[in-house]
Amino acid sequence: MDDNLFLFFIITIPLLLVIFLVTLYAYYSKMKLKRVIINTLSSTHSKIIDKNKTENVSLKNSSWLGKKLKYAGFNAKGAEFMFILISIVFGFLFSFFIFFISNSKVIFVFTFLIFSFFPYLFLVKLIKAREEEFNTNLKGMIDKVTSMMKSGVGFEQALKKSILTCKSKLTQDVFNIYINEKAIIGEDKCFEKMFEIIESKELRIFYLTISIGRKSGGKFSNTLETLRKTLQDQGEIKQEITSSTKEIRVGTYMIIGLIVFTYMMMNNALGNSLNAHFFGSDIGKVQMFFICLWVAFGIFINNLLTKIK
Repeated sequence: MDDNLFLFFIITIPLLLVIFLVTLYAYYSKMKLKRVIINTLSSTHSKIIDKNKTENVSLKNSSWLGKKLKYAGFNAKGAEFMFILISIVFGFLFSFFIFFISNSKVIFVFTFLIFSFFPYLFLVKLIKAREEEFNTNLKGMIDKVTSMMKSGVGFEQALKKSILTCKSKLTQDVFNIYINEKAIIGEDKCFEKMFEIIESKELRIFYLTISIGRKSGGKFSNTLETLRKTLQDQGEIKQEITSSTKEIRVGTYMIIGLIVFTYMMMNNALGNSLNAHFFGSDIGKVQMFFICLWVAFGIFINNLLTKIK
């Protein structure tokens, strides 16, 4: 009876939570849209409000999750709600599967919390992958622009040619904002829109270099050449640090492998009693779960400490 009641609650509670989040998000979206319309009308009486434009809320007004989703390339309306829903469903499905194996309510609760966090880890990986792709192509573009400017080509023309020859669609989409909208909204506003699409420190440095180079006088190509060398040196240092951190991570995995090997040897020496305890009893399953959780937490902390910034 208790098991059936527990199954009833673990099914109904997530469903009720999803319904509550849908209602809350719908109300939040309506209130947010009203504020956008009111602010637009109060700022100027000559603007005609386009329904499609009102959906694109500025990054400054977006939530923390909304900013992350934009950096990952998810700009559709309702992306935040969909991400929360996917996280809940993902965590529930995997924890429910593990519950049928372990038959432990404690493990179910902890695995639900852990697996619900997995979509966010995927989101962070996607943001980093986009950032790496963009930064790599940005360095190539700076090389081309610098070379063409030294040959007598203007900055705008050199930048357009480098964008056309760029193989990365992401990089082209970001810089097309600058090329297509600079004459309308100005250079600073263009870069603000670019910063909303991609999270890149190199892009911000590139923007500062352009601003300083044009205002300080002198040859602009020399300023870009200095930036190119700086980014190149930064890339070489990053490769050396990456090699060192890989060695540290390999050592960590070797230690874990040694622990697993030691466990197998002790289990054979004790007549399979360790397996009988950790995988055959309820308390043993909970103990093994927390042991694995502690090891996984240690690997996660190790990856954070060896992360390149």
